Formats: sequence, structure tokens, C-alpha cells
Amino acid sequence: MNSIRLAPLGVVATCLCSTVSVAHEATKIADDQHTSHWPQKQITKEIRCTDNPQALRNALNKTYNSQSVRFVISGECRGPIKIQRSGIEIVNDSGLSGSLRVRARDKGVGSAILIESSSVKLDNFNIDVPNDVVAVEAKANATLTLNHITTNAKAAEQTPFYQFVVKDNSTAYLSELSSNTVGIYNSSYANFIEDCDQIKVDVYDTSAGYSKSENHFRSVQVAGNGYFLADDESHINLLMVWSKGAAEINNESSVDELQMGGQSLFAAYKNSTISGPYSLWGNVVFELEHSKAYNWKALSKPNSIIAGHNATVNGVFYPDWQWTGQDSK
Repeated sequence: MNSIRLAPLGVVATCLCSTVSVAHEATKIADDQHTSHWPQKQITKEIRCTDNPQALRNALNKTYNSQSVRFVISGECRGPIKIQRSGIEIVNDSGLSGSLRVRARDKGVGSAILIESSSVKLDNFNIDVPNDVVAVEAKANATLTLNHITTNAKAAEQTPFYQFVVKDNSTAYLSELSSNTVGIYNSSYANFIEDCDQIKVDVYDTSAGYSKSENHFRSVQVAGNGYFLADDESHINLLMVWSKGAAEINNESSVDELQMGGQSLFAAYKNSTISGPYSLWGNVVFELEHSKAYNWKALSKPNSIIAGHNATVNGVFYPDWQWTGQDSK
């Protein structure tokens, strides 16, 4: 029988070393070639819609050798616009003359700015639209950063209607908004970062909303496995939680009126406060953890969970888990 002939170990090592060296050089050459063609990090373009209302549309249709493009707009730019590439930023000029407008004669327009499968920032300008046109819509895994955007968007008859829509696995970061309506649905997420006042928010369909600081909401509605967390001194005038939705307030946050039903959950943590009135239907979970409830009235709900740990209810402190829904000791 012929014996198997083994190569000397030194030869194998030499071959391996040569292979690694060649691979390293090939990778280095590829990296050098990649670097030489790598686009700039950001470029800025002045968009003068005063001279040409179509200037922003035209600029968005061009190709740029840059990871991100910052459009500084002046004058009234014509909408609607659709953005399908990441790294776009649209900001107002230093004189705050820039805006976007969709005219009433533009039929069949659903949204003034549609962001699809891309990452976009909009900063400090007004969006003027006719009735029933959404100001900004982010969809299909989009990421939207919205800062100090104002709009007159409203519904003639259609309800519900939202000025800003975040849907279809999209994410939004919102700040410096006032009296706006925001819809979050279809597995999406919105973070209200700061300086948001009198905002109306609806969270549906396995989506989530988060208030990060002292934001003020005129109403928050959560349903369909949706979730909302009001944190760090956030305040909600009216909180509605339905159909397997959940809402929590934390760290000195507060709620005035609470409505809930349909296997929903509400919880307050870390010295948060709920003032009432309360409207609870169906089987619910209502929990206070080191928090306070005022104007509470005892309810007969044997299939619900109503409890508190070190809770203060109607001015009375209940140590440990002694509070189970009663309105007085």
C-alpha cells in the first residue's frame, strides 16, 4: 500500500504566509481605490425658490457625490416633493424666508413631503397645504428628524387626520413643535425629544411613542398593542388607552384625565401624578408605583388589576402593596 505523502510543515506555513500577504495587499489596494472614490461627507446647496419655485424639486432629482446634502431654501418652494435617498437635509435660510407650498389646484396630493425608505431632516420652515393634505409622511423604513416645522394642514371632513404621519416600520425624532397632530402606526416609533407643546398623538398597530422631557400633550391615544411612555416631567391632558394598548408615566410626569378599556394597561412610576377624572371599562391594569392619584373613586372590577406600591391616593399614603383600589382607608 502506498503511504500518504505529507508536505513538510515549513512549506505549508510559507504558502499560508504568502497567501495572507497577497490577500492583505489586495485588500489594501481595494481600500485605497474605495477611499479615492469615496464621496464627501456633506455638501450645502443654496436653493433660491424666489427665482424658480421648482428649484427644490429639481435639486432633489440630481445626483450628488456626497454622503449627505444640505439644502438651504429661500422663497416659496413648490410641492409636493418625494425623497427616496438618505442624507437629505432641508433647512430654512438665515432670513427665514423659505417655505414649501402645495397649491389647491394640485389634485390627488396625499402629502406635501413624502419620505420613503430614507433618512431625512427637516428644519425650521413652514409647509402650506390645502385641506386633507398631510404635511410630512414618513413610510417604508424611513427615518425622519423634524425640528420646528409649522403647517396649516387640516381636514375638511376626514377623521382621523394627522399633520405628520410615521408609518410602516419608520422612525421619527420630533422637537420644537406646537399644536400639531401626529399619527404613529404600523410598527413605527416616534421620540418627542424636547419643546413639544399641545401635541395630539395617536399610537396604533404595535407602534410606540416616547416623550423624553418636559413635553406637553393635549391628548395621547394608544390602541392595538401600541405603547406610549411619558418620561421626565412630561404632561398629558387626556390619555386614552384601548384594545391591548399600554401607557406609562415616569419620573415626575403627570396625566389629567384617563380613559381606558379593552385589556389595556396604565402605570405611574417615580413620583408621577394622575389627577382624574377616570373612565375605566372592561378588564384593565391600573398601577401606581411610588406615585399619586387624586379624585379617585373605588370601582367594582373583579377581573381588573388595580394596585399600588407605596402609593398616595386622595392624599392618603398606602405603604407597601396596601392600596388595592379603595378611595379611603
